[in-house]
Amino acid sequence: MNIALMAYLVFLVLIAVRSARHVKDIPDFFVARKGASAKAVAGSLVATILGGSAVIGAIDSGARLGGAASWFMLTGALGLIALIPFAARAYEHGKYALPDLVENLYGKGPRLVASLVIPVAWTGIVAAQIIAAAKLLMTFTSFTYTTAAIVSAAVFTGYTLAGGQLSILRTDFLQACLIIAGLLVLAAFALFAGTPETHSLSEILQKAPQFPFNASFTPLDLFLLILTYGTTYTAGPDIFSRMFCAKDTATAKKGIAMAAATLIPIAFVIGFLAMYGVGLENAQGARITAIATQVLPAPLIPLIALALLSVVLSSADTTLLSSSVILCGFLRKNMQGKKESRNLAKARLIIFLNGIVALLLALVFTDIIGTLLLALAVYAGAFTVPILWGLLGLKAKPQFVAAAIVVGGALALAGKLCPALPGALGAHTGDILMIAAFAINAFILALGRKR
Repeated sequence: MNIALMAYLVFLVLIAVRSARHVKDIPDFFVARKGASAKAVAGSLVATILGGSAVIGAIDSGARLGGAASWFMLTGALGLIALIPFAARAYEHGKYALPDLVENLYGKGPRLVASLVIPVAWTGIVAAQIIAAAKLLMTFTSFTYTTAAIVSAAVFTGYTLAGGQLSILRTDFLQACLIIAGLLVLAAFALFAGTPETHSLSEILQKAPQFPFNASFTPLDLFLLILTYGTTYTAGPDIFSRMFCAKDTATAKKGIAMAAATLIPIAFVIGFLAMYGVGLENAQGARITAIATQVLPAPLIPLIALALLSVVLSSADTTLLSSSVILCGFLRKNMQGKKESRNLAKARLIIFLNGIVALLLALVFTDIIGTLLLALAVYAGAFTVPILWGLLGLKAKPQFVAAAIVVGGALALAGKLCPALPGALGAHTGDILMIAAFAINAFILALGRKR
């Protein structure tokens, strides 16, 4: 097992070394020369979206959500489909990262706000992925947590700073294939090869909460999931960073559509595994690893180990580069007119430092995954409405856009942290604040609308 995992990590580094030879300038490094095919864009989107929270977290939620865990990926696919009509305008106005799009739509003030808010949240999410990768390595190897965290961070930081987007597009396609293969093999064996001794498969599936709705997942929960999770696939920085790599608008649209089509069946595979995991009453650690131990023959365990490691690394590298590209935006004036070798050196230094900060967070706060994932909801409350507003061709004064971002993000954060209050309405205080984040965000933009 150790040999298979280490060989895989070394292989990723070799891809990065090969990619680094082809990196000549900042466009190569940040957007892969804007030459990516639809297949490459789709593969990178799928690998990025099937991150730790989407796969490991959704399957772990089986006891509570059961088959409704499928909605995580279904809302992601819905978010991608909703992006397709906006793809042409986004591709036209974007350059390297989301703040470029924000500046072209609204001006420098809103760009500054986006450039301050996003890297902070995204560095935390990188740390969460390091934690997840470290815990997975600990499950399948004899590594301590510290060693596993350092190895994980070193590998994806190394191949990200070496080859930039060229590395990520190549490794993401491989990782997407591994993730999908691992999930399909695991589901097939769970369906046909084995069940816990005390239950039949039909008993397990009947015991688990059902799809589409159940006592723990109501239509209101779906609405909130679309609002706070699905919209990040329509207006999220990682999604735009994949799209900006496409060679043209038609390629970007095709890649997005291919990714959405891939996610829909995978969503139901994840939902099935979430339901199956309900039957593993004494499972320790990640439930997906417990399922693998239960149903797979020993020779196939390394495949699941590689698939799960790919789940985490494929999100970590994209998130790290997205955050670092945005930070590089602060230096863009200083980078203009200088030799490309210096520009690339600065970009790589920022990625290295960003990776170090994320690693330090992961080493100090080993239980922060759930807390950090609220960053997605806060991001959605802050940026979804302003981005879609601009992509619809509507205008707003920069100071109103900045205010909408700050107020929307603050309300979304309050909604995620607010405890339930007494009374029937009080129990939904957090939900009300989350919905208010989007409504007030739109209201502020409407107040500042320019004709």
